[in-house]
Amino acid sequence: MKNLFLAVFLLSLLLALTVSATSHLTGKIIALDAGHGSSETDIGTTGYCNGTSVKEVDVNLKVRSELKTKLETDRAIVFEVPPYSSRKERVEAAEAAGANVLISIHHNGSTDTTADYTQTFITQNRDKKLANPVHQALVAALGLDDAGIKHDGYGMTVYGSIPSILTEAYFITDTDEACNFLTAGQSRVQQEVGAFYDGLNAYFSVDTGGGGSCSPGQAKQGKC
Repeated sequence: MKNLFLAVFLLSLLLALTVSATSHLTGKIIALDAGHGSSETDIGTTGYCNGTSVKEVDVNLKVRSELKTKLETDRAIVFEVPPYSSRKERVEAAEAAGANVLISIHHNGSTDTTADYTQTFITQNRDKKLANPVHQALVAALGLDDAGIKHDGYGMTVYGSIPSILTEAYFITDTDEACNFLTAGQSRVQQEVGAFYDGLNAYFSVDTGGGGSCSPGQAKQGKC
C-alpha cells in the first residue's frame, strides 16, 4: 500500500516538473496531513449545528482537498499524507516523498460551544520559520483570538527532519463554525485555505524549505 501511494505521487511529481516556474510555490513539495482518519472511529472532535454532527476529520479532509487544488494552480507539488494509524509512519511517508514542508491540519474542540481561537504547534527551532507566516495568515484571515505558537512537542511535529507544523485553525465545536461548515459556501474553509496559501507563499519567498536540510540527529537535539 505504501508503494502504491508513493508511485502515484512520483507520477504527479514528474508531470509537475515539466511546467515552468510561476511563483514561490512552483516545484515545492508540500506534504499535507489531514488529522485523524486512520479508522472509522478516529474522527477527532465533533461539533454540532442544530443537532447535525460535524466531524473534525471531515473538516480536515475538506480543507486539505481545497488547499491541494489551490496550491497546484501555482505548480506546487502536493503530497497527501496517507492516513496511517502511526504518526511516525505519516511523517516517514512525507520524508520518502521528499517533502520540503509538512502541515498537519487539525481543528480544535471544547465542551464550551463558544470557545474559538487559533493556535499552532511546533517542536523544533526550524519549525518556527514555517509557523510564523502561516499562523499570522490564519489569525488575520479568521479574525479569532490568537492563542500563539506553542513549542510543545505535539503531534507529528516531534518526528523526522522536515520543517513541520500542526495547526488548530478554529474550534469545530463552536456552534457558528459547525454551522458554517454545513453551508454551501463554507466560507471558513475558504478563509483557512487562503491563509495557508498566503503563509506558504510567504515562507517560500524567503526560505527554500528543503526536506534534507536537517539531519534526524540534529532534529532530535533541537539544533535546526
